[in-house]
Order: sequence, then C-alpha cells, then structure tokens
Amino acid sequence: MEPAGAGAAGEATRAVRLVGTGEGTRDCPYTIADFCALELSADEPVWVIGYMVGTAPRSMNNAVFSADADNGSNILLSSDSLCTDIARCIPVELSTAGSKASFSLPTNAGHFRKCLLIEGVPSTYLYTKGLRRVSAGLWLDGFDISSVEPTVWGSIEI
Repeated sequence: MEPAGAGAAGEATRAVRLVGTGEGTRDCPYTIADFCALELSADEPVWVIGYMVGTAPRSMNNAVFSADADNGSNILLSSDSLCTDIARCIPVELSTAGSKASFSLPTNAGHFRKCLLIEGVPSTYLYTKGLRRVSAGLWLDGFDISSVEPTVWGSIEI
C-alpha cells in the first residue's frame, strides 16, 4: 500500500493540479457525487476525494461523526467536511492492517474532517455504494474541495 501522505516508493514528489472531473484517476479523482453516479460493474480501482467525516460500525445506521470513534474497520467520506448525514457519505472498507493504520479514524483522529484522496474498488459495502480493497491514499490536509468548484481546486504537492 502506498504510504499515506507521500508518493509511491521511489517516486519523486511533484506538484499536481487536482481537478474533480469524474475520471477516477489520481490527478482527476471522482468527487463523492461522481462516485455515487457510477455503475458498479467494474472491478478496477478508482481514486475518490472527500473528507473523512466518521465511521459506521456494522451499519450505516450506526454512523458516528466524531473524532473519538473507536471503529477501525471503515471510514465515511463526504464532499462536505462538516457532514453528519449518511445519505451524503460513502463508506470505505479498511480490511488490511496497512489500510487501518493509514486511514482508520482511531489511528488518524488528527485527520478527522481532513481531505483524503483514496484508491479502492467501487463495490456494494454496508448495503450502499462504497469502496473496498483500498490500495493507496494520500492525506491532503489543508486542501479545500468544499467551497470551490472541482475545476478550480488548485495544485498540491503529492
């Protein structure tokens, strides 16, 4: 798994202009709205950008929108950093020790309500559209996607 907050091993850090265009690539990730509009037929990983706003222990109906949540098996992503509505979130399964260490709320409470660029396979998860088999991700602390249009998000070093 690619380290959180850094490029892949041996890859130089580079400035990237992130644009939410619905391509699902690292440079042009899906927004939450783009992702929710996807058909779940592919088994290929995609990149999605959003804010980690909580976790959902065993069910979306049990969602916890708090930095002190203790569930490490998934996170909830939203396009709004202050979201507390499960209908505006997608669940991201964290099934490996590496993904839990890099992205779970209990081990990354300092990233609560921070922007995350994450790669996984679009799947049904917790009876809704979500991401499974997370393979990479980058924390984009300070990067703002909620108050500007995706076409003008700006540049960031990744």
